[in-house]
Amino acid sequence: MHAWRQASPTPPAGSGSTPRVPWRARWRGLTPLARDIIVVLLVKAVVLGCLWYAFFRAPVAQQMAMEPRQVERQIVAPRPRPEAPHAVR
Repeated sequence: MHAWRQASPTPPAGSGSTPRVPWRARWRGLTPLARDIIVVLLVKAVVLGCLWYAFFRAPVAQQMAMEPRQVERQIVAPRPRPEAPHAVR
């Protein structure tokens, strides 16, 4: 009999520890839907990691880097002063 199939001895009552269950037994105990979800999430994590590595790890060219002040001026433009409402009656 394989080591992972052997039943672990039960701990004494009141010890507070639970017997270790091999991962293969836990995997077989899951529902098919749970197994499918786990596999899909693992594949998704691998694909996202590969996409990050390929496209977002570093800028394509060094001249593409911008100073933070210049980016701040473009994104956070000064707000226009509020004018009187244009309600005409």
